[in-house]
Amino acid sequence: MMLKFELINYNNSLFYVYRKIKDKFIKKEGVNEIKEYWLCDIVLKNKQGDETYLWFLREIPEADVIED
Repeated sequence: MMLKFELINYNNSLFYVYRKIKDKFIKKEGVNEIKEYWLCDIVLKNKQGDETYLWFLREIPEADVIED
């Protein structure tokens, strides 16, 4: 099975990138509202060349191993 998500390891937790948006399209005071609406856990800022992006990430929880 192939994943179609970009995965990121940040602060010893695994996340997948839910959305990437250029920061010029979002007002700074609206970032938390968007994060909550999209049910994201964290937002990172990433500079790529001349553009700065906001990465909205959802955490992938650790699996609990259940033994019989």
